[in-house]
Amino acid sequence: MKKLRKKHKPSMSDVARLAGVNRVTASVALNGSSKAGTRVSDATRRRVIEAAKALGYTPNAIALALRGERTNIIGYFSGYEFQDAHDPFNATILNGLQRRCQVHRQDLLIFGSYQRNSVDEVYASLVNGKIDGLILLPTPHSPVLDQLLQSHLPVIAIANPIQNIPSVTVDDRTGSRLLAEYLAQKGHKHILYRADFGEHTSTLRRQEAFLETAAALKMTVEVTCGEKNGQLHPDEIDILRSPMEARPSVIVSWVDSHAYVLLEELQKLGIRVPDDIAVVGFDGIRLKPRPFCTLTSVRAPWDEVAVIAVDLLMKLIEGDKVEQETMLPVELLMGDTA
Repeated sequence: MKKLRKKHKPSMSDVARLAGVNRVTASVALNGSSKAGTRVSDATRRRVIEAAKALGYTPNAIALALRGERTNIIGYFSGYEFQDAHDPFNATILNGLQRRCQVHRQDLLIFGSYQRNSVDEVYASLVNGKIDGLILLPTPHSPVLDQLLQSHLPVIAIANPIQNIPSVTVDDRTGSRLLAEYLAQKGHKHILYRADFGEHTSTLRRQEAFLETAAALKMTVEVTCGEKNGQLHPDEIDILRSPMEARPSVIVSWVDSHAYVLLEELQKLGIRVPDDIAVVGFDGIRLKPRPFCTLTSVRAPWDEVAVIAVDLLMKLIEGDKVEQETMLPVELLMGDTA
């Protein structure tokens, strides 16, 4: 079987050769600027452009960056190895980023964080000139953050604020206070709070504000961490199998995605929501197919977070200054689970 040869990527030299000019003339013709006093006639410029089109030549992104020009590409890096496009949070963020990039005539490049790559390799992929700026969803204790802080690359963080990086967040503390006050008004005294495994700034803010408000309202709170996929931990199952008078009357989930998993888990255990126990979440994500109820939650405007993040990043790329943290308001959404 004949082995296929890999196609040669056309270069500036190829364009010059086809157009019958030298490389400097071809570069000046395509870049629209003079170099070392080189002047290009309209006829020569047209010939060079036609040669570039015929060869399918496109300028290298890194070469553009070295010349101080824009690639018109914005990057998105979450720090997580896999981004589930079906996850409502991820989908909302990505949709918002793409929609706003379109307004600014920018392309969006999504980066992954792979375990086989070292921190230096991940960092190099972010700052190698492919992108003009980066939208970052930080993860706790991410080593690449230290390098990004020292880099030339304009960066905007979302959801979890990072010191010395401009961030777009939601008002996590107010959201948790609203939940605690609502549950107190409903007469709940004993609460199970399902916390996050990671030490994200946003989730720590949520938990701290909820515990402070609950304490002020004379409510008792047990804090647990379920399984990483949101399923109940055996210790939590033991709590829920306690006599009705001894167990919590409501479960607070730090995030909606885990609250929806919890609703299914409770159904398997034969525990009715909200008759036997109430459930509330945080994020305001609505899942239509399942379960057949509306979750009481706090709406966080993640679509607006993404849009504003792109706007602020474009300002940074232009050399303008932006606020250290832009915090968007949240609102309590009444459902039928609490």
